[in-house]
Amino acid sequence: MMKVNVENLKRSHQITLFLVDAIMLFLISVNLIWIIFDSLFVSDLFRSLLNGISPTFTSFYASQIHPDFVTYDLMFVAVFITEFVLRWGVAIYQKTYHRWFFYPFVHWYDLVGCIPVGSFRWLRLLRIFSILYRLEKYGIIDIGNSAFGRFVAKYYNVVVEEISDRVVENVLDGVQSEVKQGSPVLEKILLEVLIPQKTLIANWLTVKINEISDEVYVPNQQALRGYIERSLADSISRDVKVAAIESIPVMGPKVVELIEQTVSDVVFDVVDGLMLDIGKQETDHIVMELLDRVIHKVLEPTDAFNEASKAVLVDAIDIIKAQVRVQRWRLETT
Repeated sequence: MMKVNVENLKRSHQITLFLVDAIMLFLISVNLIWIIFDSLFVSDLFRSLLNGISPTFTSFYASQIHPDFVTYDLMFVAVFITEFVLRWGVAIYQKTYHRWFFYPFVHWYDLVGCIPVGSFRWLRLLRIFSILYRLEKYGIIDIGNSAFGRFVAKYYNVVVEEISDRVVENVLDGVQSEVKQGSPVLEKILLEVLIPQKTLIANWLTVKINEISDEVYVPNQQALRGYIERSLADSISRDVKVAAIESIPVMGPKVVELIEQTVSDVVFDVVDGLMLDIGKQETDHIVMELLDRVIHKVLEPTDAFNEASKAVLVDAIDIIKAQVRVQRWRLETT
C-alpha cells in the first residue's frame, strides 16, 4: 500500500495539484476499466457470461450504454483535455520549459491519448505512470517501497533480463558464425587490439618477471644451487675423460672434486646473476625489448595461428553464452 508523505506534500506546495492528480488517477482508472469492459462486451461469450450473472444489467447496458459508449468516453476526454490545458497554463506561468509551446511536445502521450479512437485510448495508461512519476519525484509517495512498486520492479527486471539475454545471445551467435566462416574479425582483433597493445603487454610481463624474481627465485636460490651441483656431478661422473683423471692415484679424486665444484660454481653464478639482473629495474629496457620482439613474432598472422585463435574465440563465446543463459532473477528468488 502506497503511503502519502504529508510533510513532503506541504513542503512541495503542490497540494492543489496533488488533489488534481488524485482525481485524474481515479478518472483514468475508471475510464480504462470501462474501455476494457466495453471491448469485452462485444464478445458473445463475455455477454452470455454476464447475462448469466445479471440479465437485467446486461440488457440495460446493451440497449442504453453500449451504443453510446463513444459519447460517454468523450465526457472523460473533455475532462482530460481541460486538465491538460490547465497544466499547460501552470507550466507557462512557472516557466517550467524553455518555451511556452514545449509542453504539448513533452506530454504528447496525454494529448494523443485523448483521441477516442482505437489504440490511441490506451496511451492514457501512460498518463497514470506520468502522474505517479511526478508524485514520486516530489517525494509525496514512495512507489519503490510499496507492494505494487516491488511487484512491478521485480517483473520489469525479469522481462528486461530475458529480452536482453536473448539479444546478446543472438549477437554472439552471429559473431560465432562469422568467425567460423573466416570473417576478418580475428585479423582485426590481432591488428587493431593485440599488436597496438604489445608494449603494454611487454610492460606487464616485465613487472611480473620482476615479481617472480623477488618472490619465487630468491626464496629458492639455494634449492637451485643444489640442483645444479647434483646435475653437474652426475654429468661429470659419466664423462670418460673425467673418469680417467679420477683414476690417477692420490690426486685424481681431488682434481675431479675441484672440477665439479668449480664448474657448478661458475654455472650457478651465471644463472644466479642472470635471474637477479632480470629482476632489476636497470635491465627492464632489455627485457621489454626482448618481450616486444617475442610478442610481435608470436602474433604474426599465420594459418596455424588463425585456426588456433578461431577455436579459442569460438570456445570463449560459448562460455559467455552459457553465462548469459543463467537466469539471475531466478537465482535471486530462490
